[in-house]
Amino acid sequence: MKKAWLILIPVVLVIFFMVRSGGNDENYIQEIHQFWEERHDFFRSSQASPFVQKGVDYQEVEYYEPNPEFKVNGKLDRFTKRETLTLGNSDGTTTTYLKFANATFKMKGKECSLLILKALGFGNQYLLAFGDATSGETTYGGGRYLDVMIGKSGQISLDFNKAYNPYCAYFADFTCPLPPSENLLEVAIEAGEKNYD
Repeated sequence: MKKAWLILIPVVLVIFFMVRSGGNDENYIQEIHQFWEERHDFFRSSQASPFVQKGVDYQEVEYYEPNPEFKVNGKLDRFTKRETLTLGNSDGTTTTYLKFANATFKMKGKECSLLILKALGFGNQYLLAFGDATSGETTYGGGRYLDVMIGKSGQISLDFNKAYNPYCAYFADFTCPLPPSENLLEVAIEAGEKNYD
């Protein structure tokens, strides 16, 4: 009888954690769907929406089905020296940013690194623009953006399910910074917003 209990306890624990994990995944997927619903609402009705500003009917953007594997935790290494980087923009102009930190993480078994920039003269406004193996195929060729929360620790969470297109993906006359060469990933980030047709 004692042996039976010893076998049963690990089985029950495994089932418990599987159910718990599945519930967490479902909650996370709902969170991502909610994120995109709010973005749809913004594009449809906000005065800051490029579609509202242009007087163009908004056709919903498409995005990959949420996948928890594309939410990763990484290491944040802040630059100690004040260095700037000038990025090319979609209209041929340039914008200079402050190099803030490198975020390193694993994606699909590969070590990846992304440069996080800080806008000059705009407080704590960060830019993480990246390209990947889907760029120009299923996603916008000029790269996508990812909002980041910067805390005091040396860790960072990157949720590529929330990666979105810059406005120039919808209208060519918008000016958008292009990803720096350091941020062109070889892996395919099959998450977040797709190409806008």
